Amino acid sequence: MSVGDGREGKVRAALLKGELGGKLAGLSLPRQIVSIALWPLLEQILSFICASTSLFLATHMGTTGDVTEKIASGIGVTGYVMWLGFLMQSAVGMGATAIVSRMTGARRFGEANYVANQAAVLGFLAGVLSALLMYATAEFLVADVLRLSDMAKEVALQYMHVGCWVAIFSGVVFAVNAALRGSGDTRTPFLIMLAVDGFNIIFSLILVKVCGMFIEGLALGMVAGMAVAAGILVGILLRRTWLMRRELQNQDLDTYAATREKNYAPDLFLQPSALKPDTSVIYRILSIGLPQALEVGGIWLIQIFVLRIISSLGDACVGAHNIAIRIESMSFLPGFAIGMAGATLVGQYLGTKSVRMALETVRRCVRYSVVFMGCMGVVFFLFPGFFAEIFASNSESLMRETIPVVQIFLLAEPFYAAMLILKMCLRGAGDTRRVMMVSYGCMGFFRVGCLMLWNYLWPETLTLSGIWILFTVDMAVEYLILNRLLCNLSWARRKV
Repeated sequence: MSVGDGREGKVRAALLKGELGGKLAGLSLPRQIVSIALWPLLEQILSFICASTSLFLATHMGTTGDVTEKIASGIGVTGYVMWLGFLMQSAVGMGATAIVSRMTGARRFGEANYVANQAAVLGFLAGVLSALLMYATAEFLVADVLRLSDMAKEVALQYMHVGCWVAIFSGVVFAVNAALRGSGDTRTPFLIMLAVDGFNIIFSLILVKVCGMFIEGLALGMVAGMAVAAGILVGILLRRTWLMRRELQNQDLDTYAATREKNYAPDLFLQPSALKPDTSVIYRILSIGLPQALEVGGIWLIQIFVLRIISSLGDACVGAHNIAIRIESMSFLPGFAIGMAGATLVGQYLGTKSVRMALETVRRCVRYSVVFMGCMGVVFFLFPGFFAEIFASNSESLMRETIPVVQIFLLAEPFYAAMLILKMCLRGAGDTRRVMMVSYGCMGFFRVGCLMLWNYLWPETLTLSGIWILFTVDMAVEYLILNRLLCNLSWARRKV
């Protein structure tokens, strides 16, 4: 027997000790990962197509290369402004995933469903606050913090003043989707995001190409797509409520589940009695999610600082930076899907008290992600012009700035893949505070300290490619630290 066979035997034995229910019952660990990751992967592909369509439409509105640069720059910075608004929503989603996955693994289905309903309420409140925050801060961030040309500022503000209202609908959608994924149901979130992205593309094309609304049309198409999807999600949950009431017949959910087969796991559904805000549950959700929100908030400040420096290099560099991020997100698709599967499985295995399987899940997911994203890095390195031309063909300066950055992905992708998976899996275990500290420490040192020093002492040598190389060093160091945290297993003892 080979060493590999022995390892597989141990994994199979551990699977029996920490057996999961529902759709994951009886599956090997690789099949469990694939089963959960498949729908998020398709969801990420759709999201990429949708975002790329918006960027393509935006960068093909200009009649000259100079106008295209300014539009690409203006649209590019809106993502960073909206990132600020979604901080509270990400906190709710992370807390919901961690708690629902743990409760599902422990077969405490009533509590899992109650938390999911509380997350929906909290997501709505977070969405309203997010929309108001984005609307109130857009002009300051775009006009005062970043160094954009007048036309780029105008483009960004036109988009933000309409697009910020998407948060009201996305707050509910993201919170419920996060809870569904925590329960192991990744197919329903995929269908919801299919509606989001599909209607977004349809509305944007109609508003831009037919109605001639241009930038406002892109933003309004995004809002309309999310609103329709939120309505569909509520309809799905209401239908499940009707079906579950017929099944339960006045029993509570856990009692009913105990009468079913061993691997039974009910779908999450809308529970009107659970929609009244419960401060104890809200505290549990936020105690896990807020460290991530603080982490993302700190990262956002760091990214705004980096973007301010990049904007001093000209609109072409800002546009190229945004295009490079969009191209890189192609490799992010499988990585994020695998990470989402890892976060769900880690939470569920910890719910069954199987630390061995939780650790093995993380290691498998890291390996799979490094292979996928590493291969994409090779493709980017060999054919950078092909990818850059999709968005930058109207401008020679955009092409010139984008191509070297795309080639740097060859070095960045393996580290990015490993770092991404470790962060998502540790968050899935509820260990969000230490992940936050690692992100703050590394990004603060490299992307603030080192970049500030570079910009102050040798500003004439500063280039967009050099900044991306610094990003790569940062990700490599983050991976090494996170791997050490993984090995000490203190994350497995985190209570949620």
